[in-house]
Amino acid sequence: MRSVLYLVLGFMGLLTPHFSYAQGGQTRNLPRYDAKPLHFGFILGSNSMDFRVRTNPSFPSTVFGVHSVAQPGFVVGIVSDVRVGNSLNVRFIPTYSAGERHLLFDAIDPSDGLRKELTKKIESSLVVFPLELKYKTERIHNHRWYVVSSLYTMIDLASKAKVVDDRLFKLQSSDYGYDVGVGIDLYFEYFKFSPQIRAQFGQEDLLVNDGTNYVKSLNGLNSRCLMIVFAFE
Repeated sequence: MRSVLYLVLGFMGLLTPHFSYAQGGQTRNLPRYDAKPLHFGFILGSNSMDFRVRTNPSFPSTVFGVHSVAQPGFVVGIVSDVRVGNSLNVRFIPTYSAGERHLLFDAIDPSDGLRKELTKKIESSLVVFPLELKYKTERIHNHRWYVVSSLYTMIDLASKAKVVDDRLFKLQSSDYGYDVGVGIDLYFEYFKFSPQIRAQFGQEDLLVNDGTNYVKSLNGLNSRCLMIVFAFE
C-alpha cells in the first residue's frame, strides 16, 4: 500500500509543473495533431508489481500465513495509435515490464525448524501485448484529459515453471487480463507528452502446483500492477 501511495503522489507531483508549462500563453501547439490518422511514439514508466493472494483455509502444518509485498520496477514500450474519431483512438502498445514481487510466509524454516517470516522473491520479465481504447475529452488550449482501457496477453521470460527446484517459488509463464487508466495529453511545440496512471489486473491463476507446502497454503495467485506511464508522441 505504501508503494502505491508513493506512485500516486509522484504522479501528481510530476504532472503539476508540466501542466502549467503547457498552458503558458494562448499559443495553440500542434493544432492539426489530432487529425492525423496514424502516429507513433514510445512510453517510459515505473510499476509496482503485486499479487492478489487467495489462501487455502486448510494451511499445511508448517505454514501459518502469507501475504504479498509490492516492489518497484520499470516499463518501456512502443506506441502505434490509430484515430477512429474525434474522441476515440485504438492503440497497440507492445511493452516490456520488469520487476520483482515478494511473498512473505509465516512458516517453519526447514533448515532449522524455527518459525520465521520467510521471503520468496519472484523476478518477472514481462512482454505484454495490449490492445487499447483511448477515449478523450474535448481539447482545451494545450491539454485534454483521457481514459484508457485495454485487454492484454503477456509472457513472462523469467518464468521458472519447468525448473525442478523446491527452493524456488514458481509462476506460470503466461497471463491475460485487463487494465484501466486515466491521464492527460499535454501539447508542446514539437511533441505531445501524456502522463497517466493505470492499474492492471491479471486473470490467470499463476500458481505452479509443485507439491511444496508454500503452494499448498494457497488457493490462487493473480497478478496485480500499478503503473505511472509517460508517453511521448
